[in-house]
Amino acid sequence: MSDAPATSHGGSDGLWRWLLGGLVAGGIVLGLLIGAYAIGYHRGQDHAASPAVAAPAPVHAAPTTTAAAPAPAPAIGEVAVTPALVARGKTLFTTDGCSGCHSLSGAAGAGPSFKGLAGSTVALANGQSVSADDAYLVRSIVDPDGEIVKGYHAGLMPSAIASYHLARDPDAVRALVAFIKAQK
Repeated sequence: MSDAPATSHGGSDGLWRWLLGGLVAGGIVLGLLIGAYAIGYHRGQDHAASPAVAAPAPVHAAPTTTAAAPAPAPAIGEVAVTPALVARGKTLFTTDGCSGCHSLSGAAGAGPSFKGLAGSTVALANGQSVSADDAYLVRSIVDPDGEIVKGYHAGLMPSAIASYHLARDPDAVRALVAFIKAQK
């Protein structure tokens, strides 16, 4: 008879441990998600803080029904591949999430691989071909839906990079182009 209360208590104790463990694990996951959001938010703020940053649009701006014109590509010219620029580009590639869609190995992803991209001929979804020169690479970074590579979809990259304001950060764009050019 003394076994029944112990078994009942043991089952209840196991349930409480399971619930408490679930709550602790959920709290840890929630904390990690909040931390990742905060880091990503502040990383985007770091990119926006360049001397050429324009004033942000008013919060109460009236919605428009037409698509906004793409930001003009920064006048960058020929990008020299220097160790410092390549290193900064690699950091941006890694920390800004470029590596989530673009491979360095030639493997397919949500976006084209950077391996051998610079200087190659790129087939576009509209049937045209373009040379992946510095100007093309800059345009692809600041206006990613301007020329869609054949086999890929529009709309993915603009939303992924919007918080970085790359059209207003020519130094970051220059570093990314140098990094892409170094991927042979």
